[in-house]
Amino acid sequence: MFMHTPSGRDGIVPEHCGDSAPSPVQSIDESFKERARQILLRNRAVTAGSVHLIGLEEIREELGERWSSVKERVHVYTERLLKKVLSPRDVWFRYGEDHYIIVFAQADRKSAQLLCSKVVESLHQALLGHADTRRITVKTAVVDIGGGVALDTARLADLLQDAAHGPEGAAVFPPPADAPIPAPAAEARRPPRTEMPADTITPQLRPKVLFRPVFDVKHKVVSTYCCRTDADTARTLNCMDAFAPEREEAVFDLDMETLSLAVSTYNELYANKFRYAQTIPVHFGTLASSRRRREYIQACRMIPRVLMPFLAFELDGLPAGVPYGRLAEIVAMLRPFARAAMVILHDDAGDLSVYATAGIKGVGLRLDGREEETRILERVQTFCPGPRKFGMFAYVDGVRSSVELEAAEAAGAAYLSGPVVGEDSEVPEHMKRCTERQLLQRSKRRRPHDTPWG
Repeated sequence: MFMHTPSGRDGIVPEHCGDSAPSPVQSIDESFKERARQILLRNRAVTAGSVHLIGLEEIREELGERWSSVKERVHVYTERLLKKVLSPRDVWFRYGEDHYIIVFAQADRKSAQLLCSKVVESLHQALLGHADTRRITVKTAVVDIGGGVALDTARLADLLQDAAHGPEGAAVFPPPADAPIPAPAAEARRPPRTEMPADTITPQLRPKVLFRPVFDVKHKVVSTYCCRTDADTARTLNCMDAFAPEREEAVFDLDMETLSLAVSTYNELYANKFRYAQTIPVHFGTLASSRRRREYIQACRMIPRVLMPFLAFELDGLPAGVPYGRLAEIVAMLRPFARAAMVILHDDAGDLSVYATAGIKGVGLRLDGREEETRILERVQTFCPGPRKFGMFAYVDGVRSSVELEAAEAAGAAYLSGPVVGEDSEVPEHMKRCTERQLLQRSKRRRPHDTPWG
C-alpha cells in the first residue's frame, strides 16, 4: 500500500497526492516544500502545520546492504502502524523510497510532530534494537512571513521534554472526534518501550504480555521463557463472545503484540550477550485467516536471523480434528523462522499422531488452577505419556504445587512452568540452575499474586 485516504465527502484527500515522488534534481527538503505547497493550495481544509514528513533514512543507512531486500517489509510495518495510530480522516502516503508525507485532519502542530516522531522511534526500536531520540526528527510545512512554505524540523528529544513540562493534565495527543487516541503527558515521561510497529494498538485495548520461566526437567535449569498474557488481558478475552469478530481481532492483536515484544526484547538482550530459549504462542485463528496469516508471516520475516535458532512457536486453540494437510501447511509456514513448532492444549483431546506427522516437536497441557488437585493429577498422568509415544516431548503449563510437580515429572514431562517454577516478569532473567527442591523453596518465599494460570 502506498497511500491511505479517508472515506467520505468531507475528507482532506490531497488531489493526486499519491502519484508523485521527490524530484531527482532537488533535495528531499526542497522537494517536500514544493509538495506541501501544492497540498496547501489545493485543499482549503488543510492548514499550515498539518503537513509532515518522516523518513526512514537512518534505518536504511544502518541496515546497509540489507535494505534492498527488506525495504518492502519495513514499509508494510510502517503503513500498518500509521493505520493504527492515525484518525480515519488523516491522510498519509509514501514519498519516494524512504519517506512518508502525513496530512492531519485535526491536530495541533506539536502533538502531530510528537505522534509522527514516535512512529519513527517504534521502527528504530524494532528494526535496529535502539532509538536515539536526539536523531529522530519530523519535518513540518509552515508558512513563513512572506507567505511561502518553510520547514520546521523538530527532534523527538525536544518534543518529549516539552510534553513532560506542558500544562498539568494536558494530553500529548488530543483525541480527534472520530478516532480517540488519548495519551496523557505522563506517558511522555516514561522510558520508551521496545516494540515492533506491527503491533501498535489503541492504549485502552493494548494487551499486556509477560515472560514465564520454564524448568528443564532433564538438565535442571531455567533457561527457557514462554510468553503469556497478564490477568487483566486474559479476563478481557475470556469475557468476549468466542465467535465474535471483535474477539478474533483482539486475539490477532495479541499475537502480533506477543511476537513484537518477544523479538524486540530478545534483539535488545542478544546485543548484550544474553541468551535463552523463547517460546512464542500464536493462535490457530490468526493463521487460519488469509489476511491475518499474511500480516503475521510478514512480521516473522523481520525476525533477525541470529535469533531464529533460539525461538519456537506454540500453536494455541488448535481445533479438534484439524486435518493433517492444514496443520502441516502451518508448520511449514512457521519453520523458516524458528527451530520448532509446538502445540498447547487446554484439554486432553488431541490427535497426537497427526501432530507428529505434521512436524510438531512437542505438545503441552495447560492446567486450570480452578480444578481440584485430584482432577489435575489425573489429567497430568494421562496426558504426559501420549506425546512421547509419537516421538514428541510433553510439557505442562500452570504447575502450582509440589504434588503437581512430582506427578508431572513422574509422568514424563520434559518441561514445566507455573507459579511453582517462577513468576511472570516483564523481561527474561539470566539462566538459573536449580533442583526441584530449590524451586519449591523459592516458590514458598514468593507472595501469592494474581496470574491467569491456565
